[in-house]
Amino acid sequence: MRICVIGLRGIPDVIGGIETHCQNLYPRLAGLADDLEITVIARSRYARSGMYKGVRVRALWAPPWKGVETLVHTAVALLYARLFLHPHVVHLHGVGPGLFAPLSRLLGFRTVATHHAADYERPKWGPFARRVLLTGERLLAGFADEIVCVNENIACMLSRRYPRTRARAQVIRNGAPPRDSAAAADRSVLARFGLRPGDYILAVGRLEPTKGFHDLIEAFQQARPKGRKLVIVGSTLGDKGYSQALLHQQSKDIVFTGCQSPGTLQLLYENCALFVLPSSLEGSPLVVLEALAAGSPIALSDAPANLEFGLEPHHYFRVGDTAALAALLGRNDYDAQRPKQAAAILREHDWDEIARKHLLVFRRVLCTSAAPVLRPAPAPSVRQAQVAPRRRREQSPANIAQ
Repeated sequence: MRICVIGLRGIPDVIGGIETHCQNLYPRLAGLADDLEITVIARSRYARSGMYKGVRVRALWAPPWKGVETLVHTAVALLYARLFLHPHVVHLHGVGPGLFAPLSRLLGFRTVATHHAADYERPKWGPFARRVLLTGERLLAGFADEIVCVNENIACMLSRRYPRTRARAQVIRNGAPPRDSAAAADRSVLARFGLRPGDYILAVGRLEPTKGFHDLIEAFQQARPKGRKLVIVGSTLGDKGYSQALLHQQSKDIVFTGCQSPGTLQLLYENCALFVLPSSLEGSPLVVLEALAAGSPIALSDAPANLEFGLEPHHYFRVGDTAALAALLGRNDYDAQRPKQAAAILREHDWDEIARKHLLVFRRVLCTSAAPVLRPAPAPSVRQAQVAPRRRREQSPANIAQ
């Protein structure tokens, strides 16, 4: 079976949740069956053509323009697949590439699509871009043979908006990362950032408004936890104005490390006093699984995707509630924030089992007749589709810096 993967920037070691998901999934999938031939069509700005752990990577050109890069590359990738790869199954990732689910079907491919997050809710997109992304979700729902949702909230939302997806959609969550014992032994990384074990609060993610780092910085400045620093790990890829406003608040107690390797990240997780994820929008947050795997004390916003981990109530605070977060950060000890359910949660997020579930999806797509092309219901308006996070404040670079 030939599978062609489209919609991501590339693998390996490319920034992004979808990219990390694919880097963990497809090598495991390739190892499950000898008849699998998997090709990831990447973007040449981020990855090179070659082989990665049994997965072929083919890098193609994409325009370097925000809002256009993904769409153009998806169209080019589908045409390339038709002309040169002849896959049995195309696996599309994200609601943007979902816009091309009809083209994938028209070209004769069985089509699986993974819905990672409601990207149209991200503040960085204007009304037109949000409408395009909503249309992508609508076409994904109407034309994909099988739909994978990375959390229950997304599956329920699709079921409400597009009832005919119920027979084709299933939840397959992200997996927890394997532990790298060699990386954990090298503590020289901490010294490079002026850190000591247990003396810092950690946050990880791309510097964009939905990650809520402005709330975390405000809460940290209110709490002023004695002897502790705030460390934020993540790239500035995306909203440049927002990320620059955050970076201007760097000080001896607020440290931005930029993007770090998986080994360095593991070390930072394992030695932090507390891991915090203050986000308002998530798909299936890999960073929470990374923190759980490292044994970190954890505090999460009550965004729907975070609540699905099922931690005890004291691990959560309301989205945008900086007073509650400041009270938590101001404690002398965070041991109560170590999740008792960590081992059970990690067992439920095993990458090998996730790969087996995906293999069943691909086998089923090939063994059954093609799903009927459904007339998708009209896409909801941008206003209807946006679920305003509870007590979330509108943020601009100007008031972030205040």
